Amino acid sequence: MHILQAFLLGLLQGLTEFLPVSSSGHLVIVQHYLGLDQPMLFFDVLLHTGTLCAVIFYFRKELFYLVFALIKKNPGDVYKERRRFLFMIILAIIPTAFLGLFLKRQEDLLFRGVIIPATMLIFTGIFLWIAEKRRVRKYERDRISSVDAILIGLTQGIAVIPGISRSGITISCGLLRGLKREQAFRFSFFIFIPAVVGALILESRDLTSILNPGFYPCLVGFLTSFVVSIMALKILREVLRKKRLTVFSWYCWILGGGLLSWEIIKSFI
Repeated sequence: MHILQAFLLGLLQGLTEFLPVSSSGHLVIVQHYLGLDQPMLFFDVLLHTGTLCAVIFYFRKELFYLVFALIKKNPGDVYKERRRFLFMIILAIIPTAFLGLFLKRQEDLLFRGVIIPATMLIFTGIFLWIAEKRRVRKYERDRISSVDAILIGLTQGIAVIPGISRSGITISCGLLRGLKREQAFRFSFFIFIPAVVGALILESRDLTSILNPGFYPCLVGFLTSFVVSIMALKILREVLRKKRLTVFSWYCWILGGGLLSWEIIKSFI
């Protein structure tokens, strides 16, 4: 693997992992049209590690306070609320794990061709549009309920399907449940951390030294993924504050619709 290829793949991973456009969908599409039937698992794990490190770095202060709340002997109301927030994260991960593992067994079907990711991109766009335009709750909440956690966890599990944006569908679910935008954003990425750690552990079991593409491509890919992911987090937070999620709806519709149209045209050529 060349350094330029590593940079481009790191750029793609960093942008699409956190912007609500589905990183898995984009990777399946790119691999399909480039004829890459055997993706490099080692490099894929490395890029996901870069995005994971970016989230930990971005939320480092809040993560510190959550850990501190666990070890504090006599917690006050603030620390009790942080402990409750941590419990909601754990609660959300349970349906994510069960649903994610079930769908993972279907990956030979889900990751074959571009029809499924293209269709799911259109679905992602619809979900983002509904979340932005159809919210009718008068009072928004900061406090996440157990029902909120379970539903958001389920949507995160569904995001194993290529073309469904993990960040997009979890944030949208939070908004439709009446959570404040900032809280929906935070919770989406806090439940991302244990989910990705678990996924990386499972994927790492299949790694071999043969799959290593070289030190410098790995370094470039990891650093690019890390830096671009932080930028993508900042962009998404700002877009969410300005109530502009529908921008990504149009992107998903154009890309998904364009790919489906192209596949239909090809079948008649």
